[in-house]
Amino acid sequence: MSSAPLGPGTTIGIVGGGQLGRMLAQTARQHGYGVAVFTGGGSGSPAGVLADREFSGSFDDPDEVAGFLAMVDALTWEFENVDTALADAAEAMGVVVRPSGSIIAVAQDRELEKQALTAAGVGVSPWRSVETLADLEVAVDALGVPVIAKTARFGYDGKGQVRINNPDEIAAAWDLLGGARLVVESLISFDRELSVVVARGIDGEIVDHGVMENTHVNHIIDTTVVPAMVDAATAEAARKTAHMVAEGLELVGVLCVELFDTAEGLLVNEIAPRPHNSGHCTIEAAAAGQFEQQLRAVTGMPLGDGSCRPAAMAQLLGDLWESGEPDWSAVLGQPGVHLHLYGKSEARPGRKMGHLTCVSDDPARALRQVLEAREALAGR
Repeated sequence: MSSAPLGPGTTIGIVGGGQLGRMLAQTARQHGYGVAVFTGGGSGSPAGVLADREFSGSFDDPDEVAGFLAMVDALTWEFENVDTALADAAEAMGVVVRPSGSIIAVAQDRELEKQALTAAGVGVSPWRSVETLADLEVAVDALGVPVIAKTARFGYDGKGQVRINNPDEIAAAWDLLGGARLVVESLISFDRELSVVVARGIDGEIVDHGVMENTHVNHIIDTTVVPAMVDAATAEAARKTAHMVAEGLELVGVLCVELFDTAEGLLVNEIAPRPHNSGHCTIEAAAAGQFEQQLRAVTGMPLGDGSCRPAAMAQLLGDLWESGEPDWSAVLGQPGVHLHLYGKSEARPGRKMGHLTCVSDDPARALRQVLEAREALAGR
């Protein structure tokens, strides 16, 4: 398979039709690339409406797969919960796949993920793999309560996980999680949640956007500020950790590494081999934001300057629509605040509908401004 860069005029295939694919499609369009989107089911997706063609059939439909792959020159991912047989089929047809199917397989299985992170030489919380109720009992006894039991495959935004506070809750947790293969982790006490979004090119060059500091509400990211308000040693350790993961996985593409900042040092919580909600402020804050870096890496182009000015992001969930359409003039009239809406037709509580960003000369000021803007929306 050729490693020559793919220039404007070639077509990028995006697996997944959500908001991350939408923002990648916008960037690809800006740079003169064609776009095809494979949703796996459902038409008129946020990404699909910006594509030359949206493939809305099932990922296991051979005709739909063949049609999609015949149209694209490179394939990339906006989510990782998809059968990696698609990557195998793409490579068989000579389509560039970045990140590779093997990295997607690691990211969608928490056991494989823990093993890969350990192999990369980075710290993770104490954990055990579980396949039976008896295994779960042994794991809880070994780790001590409290622990978090998580389904090994296909979990996100807090779904597929249960906290076990005492041994009496083990059987109920096993039943609630459906008797599936699990990963059980010690509950970690941490000062803050951090993330680093890195891009790695075909030549091995790694560029990051600095260290983000995140808050979550109900397991969904709520705010991000960059640079994180941590000391220089912690920031350097976070960046080094993310680079080690990217190198260990032999990544070509974009990767988010989520970390816990603990009294004993940094621990990797999980990875996502794609752009990430915590990287949204890079669109305005960096010369080459996370979606441009994804495009550059996937097409084999040189990576851009990812360094970020101080910035903050606030997520907009469907709860804001509870009393009707928000008054967008409340934020559009505020200098320095940027509105991103994802084009989703139905607003539901907890559903990511958009985000606000603000770039400033100070991260704390950016965060205050973006929160005030969101509050103005909530107050109508």
